[in-house]
Amino acid sequence: MSPLFSLKGRVALVTGASRGLGFAMARALADAGALVVLNGRDAATLAARCAEIEAAGGRAAIAAFDVCDRPTADAAIDDIVARYGKLDILINNAAFGVPRDFFDISDDDWRLSMNVALDSCFRLSRKAAVGMAAQGWGRIVMISSVNARIGRGTNTPYITAKAGLEGLARGMASELATQGVTVNCIAPGYMATDINTVFRAQPGKYDWISNRTPMKRWGSPEDLMGAAVFLASEASAFMTGQVMVIDGGMTIAI
Repeated sequence: MSPLFSLKGRVALVTGASRGLGFAMARALADAGALVVLNGRDAATLAARCAEIEAAGGRAAIAAFDVCDRPTADAAIDDIVARYGKLDILINNAAFGVPRDFFDISDDDWRLSMNVALDSCFRLSRKAAVGMAAQGWGRIVMISSVNARIGRGTNTPYITAKAGLEGLARGMASELATQGVTVNCIAPGYMATDINTVFRAQPGKYDWISNRTPMKRWGSPEDLMGAAVFLASEASAFMTGQVMVIDGGMTIAI
């Protein structure tokens, strides 16, 4: 592996890492040499994922907490730093959407979506960035979505949160650029993961997305692995405040 892409000696936290996109990116960081702390709410599931990474020769640990619980999340980052001496990489992957028609979205639905998909990313990033700036090196990666720039019915809270997440990344990137900390986004297209099983099962939806995508397929979690390593490594040292769209061409074609 080129030294540019090596994460040897780095410590990373990936939220929502018990399955899907989060676990794939965690695996990629571990394969590149990082010690990866897997976050999720269920400790038993995280322990199983951790064992998979270790069985493949990687280094992993778990941090079971709800990203919306600020005191617990802050304490988890403090614990990571206490145990491993630092936190170099944060991937904000945990997200949540309310699949309802616009007029059926309650204030509670809206607030929950914002809290998971946007507010928690702000709080975790703010907490992690303190140590990163102090050591003069850090990588924060927000997992956005093509839905930050193209709309779809029954998805308004999620669309709004992801658009806000990209704005958050630009604002943080501007302020942290001179302190060795980069902040970038990955915007996946439609990925075949557990989170959208119900949507994919609706008549015609799977084929509609496939046909709308120039590559004629849905993405897989593995499609984000290379981008995650790139944005977490020295290879992206002069890149900040940007969005990498990985969507099979969906947003560039009519």
